[in-house]
Amino acid sequence: MDEILHMGPPPDSLPPLPSSILASDRLSDASRSSTGTGTDTDPATATKPPHLTPTPYIHHFDSYTLVKQLTAGGYTLPQAISSMKAIRTILASNLDVAQSGLVSKADVENETYLFRAACSELSAEVHNNRRVADEQLRQQRTLLQHEVDILAQRLNQELLTLTDSVRGMFNDRRMAVREEQKAVESRIQQINYKISVTLNSDAKSDIEGLRWVLIRRSVLGIIFMVVLTLGTIRYTTHMSHKRKKEAEEKEREAQEMKKHNGRTDSSLAPDAVEILAAN
Repeated sequence: MDEILHMGPPPDSLPPLPSSILASDRLSDASRSSTGTGTDTDPATATKPPHLTPTPYIHHFDSYTLVKQLTAGGYTLPQAISSMKAIRTILASNLDVAQSGLVSKADVENETYLFRAACSELSAEVHNNRRVADEQLRQQRTLLQHEVDILAQRLNQELLTLTDSVRGMFNDRRMAVREEQKAVESRIQQINYKISVTLNSDAKSDIEGLRWVLIRRSVLGIIFMVVLTLGTIRYTTHMSHKRKKEAEEKEREAQEMKKHNGRTDSSLAPDAVEILAAN
């Protein structure tokens, strides 16, 4: 089986391989020849039993199963072996590239230490920046609070000044209204005084006119009464004189009749009573 795995392909049955695969095969053969893991072993290892000899290659996959699957798929045995070797060579080159690109544990620890140091420095810087930012924000807040307090005091002062000015304007307006009311009241009093003076003067003139009319009428009435009284007195005196004359004439006639006839007159007493009653 080892001879089958390590045998070369016949030159007539296989197609020519690419130059990269041929170079990798040459490098692998050179490494095997240098490390002594090839098929040409020394006599000490050749005398060992087959199951104790080490394998010339470190296979990362089942090469026998791959060859069987390729032969079952229609490839010839040399073609399947060549394909398996090509896959092994490509895998070995890729593993070499991967091993050359791997990082050692010391490098990983150094990178980890550097990363942790950078993280600690970054966290310290972030903490310092945050503390500085907090301090700046605190200072700005204090400054803004101070400005707000100043603005509040200024606003309160302006409000007090405005309140005083409004109160003064209100008092001035109240005094002006009072003065206007006093002026209106004085005008009303003047008008009332003028009206009262006018009414009093008119009433006095009317009263004077009425008084003169009454005086005139009373004087006329008194004169009329005096005239009437005088006329009545004169009439009564005239009537009394007339009655006296008639009484005297009657007495004279009675006396003459007594003298001539010697008789008494019975009508003398009633006539005398009437004359006395008339007087």
